Order: sequence, then C-alpha cells, then structure tokens
Amino acid sequence: MNRILRMVLSLGFLLSVTTGCWNRQEPDKVEYVLAAGIDLNDKGQIVLTVLTPVLEALKPMSGLKGEQKKTLSVVGNTTFEAVRSYIKITGKKLYWSHLQILLIGESAAKTDARYYFDFFSSDPELRGTAYIATVKGRALDMLESSPDITALSSNYLKEIIKNSDLEGKASQVYLSEFARKLAQPTGAQPFSPILRLINQNEYVKTIVGVKPYEAGDTHQSMLFYASGTGVFSDGKMVGTLNGMETRGFLWVMGKIKSALVVVPCPDETDCNLSLELSGEKVSKRRVDYQDGKAKIHLHITVEFNIGDKASSKFKTDPQTIAYVQDQFSKTIQNEVKMAFRKVAVDYHSDIFAFGNSLEDRNPKLWKQIKDRWENEILPEAELDIQVISKLRRTSRTLYSPWVKADHS
Repeated sequence: MNRILRMVLSLGFLLSVTTGCWNRQEPDKVEYVLAAGIDLNDKGQIVLTVLTPVLEALKPMSGLKGEQKKTLSVVGNTTFEAVRSYIKITGKKLYWSHLQILLIGESAAKTDARYYFDFFSSDPELRGTAYIATVKGRALDMLESSPDITALSSNYLKEIIKNSDLEGKASQVYLSEFARKLAQPTGAQPFSPILRLINQNEYVKTIVGVKPYEAGDTHQSMLFYASGTGVFSDGKMVGTLNGMETRGFLWVMGKIKSALVVVPCPDETDCNLSLELSGEKVSKRRVDYQDGKAKIHLHITVEFNIGDKASSKFKTDPQTIAYVQDQFSKTIQNEVKMAFRKVAVDYHSDIFAFGNSLEDRNPKLWKQIKDRWENEILPEAELDIQVISKLRRTSRTLYSPWVKADHS
C-alpha cells in the first residue's frame, strides 16, 4: 500500500512540474485582435484591417495619452493569406480569442461573403460570441478612426451593437449565428446591423435635425452610429432596411428589449404620446402551405407604459386607454408589413426564417418547395398579423398635473 501511495505522489509531482498552459501566448510574440474589418481593393483582393491594443497604454500609471489601440491593414487573395501577410510585416502572430467585433465593408458585403468568411468560421481560436456588422462605406475607415468619447474604439463598437436592441432600430448578430446561416441559407438567410462613421456636425444636422454649433472653439469628434439592417441572400447583401423596417423585422423575431412608439393624442392636434415597451414581449408564428399558396400567421403580444404626454387634456378613462392600445398595435402591424414587403417582395430573401418554421412542421413538404421558396412562394405569401397590446401603467407620476382623471 505504501509503495502504491509513493508511486501516486511521485506521478503527481512529475505532472505538476512538467505541465503548463499548452496554448499560452507570450505578449511580445502575438497581437491580441480586438476588432477586424474586411474590405476589397480595386483588384478584388481581400483587405484585412486589424485593431489591437497598445498593452503599455493599458497599464496603470503608464502616462501614455490618446486612444489605446493600433491598426494595420494587410492584403491577400484569401483571408488566410492576408493574416500571414500580417506576420511578415510585424513578426507577430495574430491571436483571435479576444475578438469583439468583425466588420464587413459595404463593397465586400455585396460580394459572396463565403469568399472571405471561411477563415472566421474554421479558426479554432475564434469564439462565436463576437459580434458582426456591415459598415456603410469601408471597414478600414471605421477601425482607423479614433472617437474622442472612448479610450478603446473596439469597446465602443461592441457596446453600440450590444445595446442596439434597446431601441429596435438595429439588429444584433453574433458571429456564430451569421456563419451558420451563411453556410445553410435556405430557409433562414443571414442579416447584420448597419454601422456608419459620422462626424458630430453631420450627426447633429442629419440625425438630430438642428443646425450644428458653428463657432471655432469646439472640437468635433467622430461617432459610430448603428441604424438599419443588411439583408443577405445567397451570400451577398442584396439590400438594407431602415430603422422603422428593422423594428418591424425585430417585432417578428421577438428580439426587442425596449422601444418607444410615438402616437398622436386623441382629439388633439400637434400633440403626441410616448409609449414605452415593457413587460411581456411574445412573438409566435405558424407557416402554412396549401394549394400552391403560403400563409404566415403572426401573433405578437406586448405590454407598454405611457412614458410622457405632451397634452393638458389627457384623461385616463377606458376610452383613451383603448385608443392608445389600438395605436400601439397598429404601429406594430404597419412596421411588420413594411419589413416583410421590403425583405420578401423587393429582395426575395427570408431573414425571418419562415422557411425554417415550415420545415419544422412539414419536412417532407419543405423538400419539395424549398428551391422555389424565396423567389416564387414567399413574395406571394399572405400575411396574417394579430397584435395584442396591453397598457400596464399610465404614467410614472400618477398625480402628474397634466393628467385629468375621469371621476364620472
């Protein structure tokens, strides 16, 4: 027994001194990729832009100023060749486990994404939890820019996408989800949020809608702005959805965490109510196919609060509550119809994954019609939308001077 115990202890000692982190990466030999972008040059080659941190700048009391990143663009006929070009130039290997976001430039998105995406699907270091987005313009420009409101633009980009579903004007897509749909698009095409690089003056003028501050004693920062969705079909981005159409798409997908719906006040002109989505958000679907015709049944249930009231006559009576519930439901119905028309009719794509829903119910039928689904059947499908909206709370302040209770 003692002999066996001594052998076990000896073996444990040998293991403790001979093993270690087999895949350990030395900081002076690798670059930790936080963000990357794909563009195409005039020759059709892949331009890979890589954003990595300046490790010295991340140390406490480093004394270094400015953004804590560095970027470099490399080129190759394939993504893998571009990655190898980085090693040739810097002498360092790219380490992908910390990737936060992958950007696809507009010109690259309009080509077959499978041409450059296979590397990101097969590299064992890459985690599927990174986000993906399409850039209006070049991914290179977005990664090279240094907005003043952040110390590390990769974190800024990640948070922009991470919180996009709070408003419902942009989608949120993980790398793994995009890659899976890209590999098997029939029945569920890929989609991605749209990002824009915009300077502060342009943002104030085009998004806020007021005249920018024009004095010379101010510095205008670059900003990242997420709005809209890129619609893909057969590996290519075939079109985009605007903010309202994106929200219609996300109602169907059940992916909105929060949203504001602004409706006109009852019996008043130049007056609006802000209705805030909250509570239960349930989206159910059923796809039927009979006699050469598809019918899509959508049942959406939401709860909301009244956020604010630009009214001095607003009353919390049953008639008014019924009115705002009806307005909320109609807004959802209209946005869903707009999104469906743009995606299915104009772009002949199925980012809604209605095809997958039909396949789940009737796999045998799906095999017979899947090749005609997006170009022939889905654009002609009948859309049946049922929306139930319930008001939970009339105001954050029950005794607001703007609210007149009905005591009759």
